[in-house]
Amino acid sequence: QQCFGCVLGIFLLALLTVWHPMQDYPVANYMLGITLLCGSFWVFEVIPIYITGLLPLILMPMYTICSTDIAAKAYWNQVQLLVVSTYLIDLALEEVQLPRRASLKLLLATGVVQPGLLLFSFMAMCYVLSMFCNSIAVTLMITPFAIGLMGAAEEQARNSDLESDEDHSDSDAEDGAAKGVQRF
Repeated sequence: QQCFGCVLGIFLLALLTVWHPMQDYPVANYMLGITLLCGSFWVFEVIPIYITGLLPLILMPMYTICSTDIAAKAYWNQVQLLVVSTYLIDLALEEVQLPRRASLKLLLATGVVQPGLLLFSFMAMCYVLSMFCNSIAVTLMITPFAIGLMGAAEEQARNSDLESDEDHSDSDAEDGAAKGVQRF
């Protein structure tokens, strides 16, 4: 099947190079041949799709359809560079574990005792991180730490309630501090 696709694509390119069905636009014949070559390579999976996508970049200047500069600009522009650079910054931040280190510093500075201050510090940290990478990536980086922190605060509140219940056995208040943390 791959061999058939390879032969078919090369045959169609050669056919349209020699035989010109469109007399008014001879360059369009070459472009049609390149398109059919890439299409048959893609459908029959002759070579990987990434290499198939680069064939016009090589063949268009070879058939003098356009220059390499013009063909390359179609593959890469400023918006794509912005997306790739944001992704690379996100990877770098994850690699050095910056969100984890920042959240631990905030915990040491604020403590779990003041939930409002803790929430504000997480919001400020997300604000600063959002300046350098996209908001979705910051949310994905910070959410596990925030959930883990809230779980630890709830567990600490339950443990303190259990200790106070052991000291005061006549108290029927059920998880008062834990409910305060859950309400937060």
